[in-house]
Amino acid sequence: MLGFALVFIGSICLAAQNVLLRIVFVNNLVFGVLPFGGFVAPSLANSLLLLQLRAVFMLPLMVLLAPKLHATTWMNLKQLLYPQKRPLLIKSFISSFALFLSLALLFIALAKIPAGVATVLFFIHPAITAILAWRIFGDRPTWLRWVVLTIIFTGSFLVAPSLTTTADSDTLIGVGAALGAGVAYAIQGILAQICFREIHPVPFTVISCTVILVFSSISLLLVNIDVADLQLILWIVSLIAALLTLTGQLLYNFGIHLANAAIASIVAISNPTSTAILAWVIIQEALQGRQILGVILVALGVGLLSQEKSHKTKDSN
Repeated sequence: MLGFALVFIGSICLAAQNVLLRIVFVNNLVFGVLPFGGFVAPSLANSLLLLQLRAVFMLPLMVLLAPKLHATTWMNLKQLLYPQKRPLLIKSFISSFALFLSLALLFIALAKIPAGVATVLFFIHPAITAILAWRIFGDRPTWLRWVVLTIIFTGSFLVAPSLTTTADSDTLIGVGAALGAGVAYAIQGILAQICFREIHPVPFTVISCTVILVFSSISLLLVNIDVADLQLILWIVSLIAALLTLTGQLLYNFGIHLANAAIASIVAISNPTSTAILAWVIIQEALQGRQILGVILVALGVGLLSQEKSHKTKDSN
């Protein structure tokens, strides 16, 4: 029961971060009463700025927590400088860059389209991961997995706003960014799986946080940023987003550790559905009927896919 509770709270934290980022870009009536938000324009430059500010807080927090979560973190990182460990360092770097790209695209999507829609479209990544695992690891999908993948892609199609000739450019950019974020995250996941054969997730996460901060900072040199009057509110929002993200991820990990493997299916479906529900409750971003059906299909498909993987892992052991 404790494991389930931790996973549920972790899901709420991550979903709240998605809704918070949406509020930064779009002025909304919070809980239908208080006008709040729209601090910066929903642009590529501002999406990268928020990603960098969040990383500014995430990296120091991770550096402080890393030795407590994994005692040999700094020794593991030092070993990556040895010539024989260079291939692992390169793979860790590429995986971390893929994560940076995924987050940058997701932030752009949250700026352009409703938070629930962006998050559900992003969650095509388990399906993409399953396909990549087949090509890279030879993990051929079963007939059940093909059915589940079809369910996920069908749900994603239903969730996407109507892409007609009259669709505005922001919608097209948002949908494309959300789908691209899912693909990049799937690539990151496959590379991370390879890296975890040789490195613990904690030092790997330190590398990821560092790469995200470096590349988001470099990216800002290539775009025009003018938010001098809003720096304080952006710093506050970024700090809250970093705390929500870190808390959510830690609760997820501890929850899975305390619960049995079946909790993985709950983990898989909780984030997109929680984001859609919170966005509806907090900022009244309602979904159309077909989009609600799409959310249900994606949640069901991802949950079934995760459950199938859990059973497969259990059988192999």
